[in-house]
Amino acid sequence: MKKTLLILISLSLFACSSTPKLNANAEFERLYVALGMEEILSSFGGEINISPEKLFSDTLSGLPENQKRIFIESMPSKMMTDPININAAKVVFKTKLLSLLTAEELKIAADFYSSKMGLKAHRAIIEAEVAVSESLDG
Repeated sequence: MKKTLLILISLSLFACSSTPKLNANAEFERLYVALGMEEILSSFGGEINISPEKLFSDTLSGLPENQKRIFIESMPSKMMTDPININAAKVVFKTKLLSLLTAEELKIAADFYSSKMGLKAHRAIIEAEVAVSESLDG
């Protein structure tokens, strides 16, 4: 009986230890690639000006103003002056997603958007958003 109990405990410990813990940063990177965010942001070229200062202020709205200012001022000055800074946009995108989704949810989203159906859905959503934007502008 003791051997059976010991085996059961050992197996349950082994099962718990063999479950890999998801890395939210790694899952974010998978999702970022699956969504084609680098290409999307690059496609804007010099047409729009993302203000990292404004984006960081919005994203860090929960911090006291002096802490926000310190964080923003710590960013390299080049980052603050690029017409569109893909790295700054990625940081904001990542910060927001990591605040809204768990590592497991990021994994599920990355798995979905890496699939043929997920890519089709992503493109359809973008086209629908563009159509809405154009209809509101017109």
